Amino acid sequence: MNQKFLNKIILKDSIEYDGSANELKQIIREEGNLGFRVKWIDHSTFKFISNISLGTLLVNYLPVEGIKGIAKISELNNGKTIVELNTKIRIELYFFAVISIVLISVGLFSEEPWPIWTFAFFPIALLWFWWVYRLQEKGLFKRLKKYIAKN
Repeated sequence: MNQKFLNKIILKDSIEYDGSANELKQIIREEGNLGFRVKWIDHSTFKFISNISLGTLLVNYLPVEGIKGIAKISELNNGKTIVELNTKIRIELYFFAVISIVLISVGLFSEEPWPIWTFAFFPIALLWFWWVYRLQEKGLFKRLKKYIAKN
């Protein structure tokens, strides 16, 4: 996939912490009422997952975690730590895009007449869901950055 296009779809941000990586990890491990959960991937990378998300598949046995971001902690030479935040492309968007392509293809090659509005509906709906997810991802990033900044 084209890197420029990918950079427009995913969300990237960072925050600088005035302290060591170990201090920051300890603060994050002492999570209280953050409004999100933390799952460590390795010693310097963790997922932060929103407790509340609209429009995602938050069902107990599905592998979808809702609105989430990935954080990578790196210690700088000046005694500070940088936390790089990013998201990945949501599986629901892939799913919706595939359904849209299939339905539009069926409509184009079908013998039956399809209303013209249906061809605009699916791309507009895909953009709508992406926008709703993006707003929630930005809110999640803001909560994590606020939590790190106050400590």
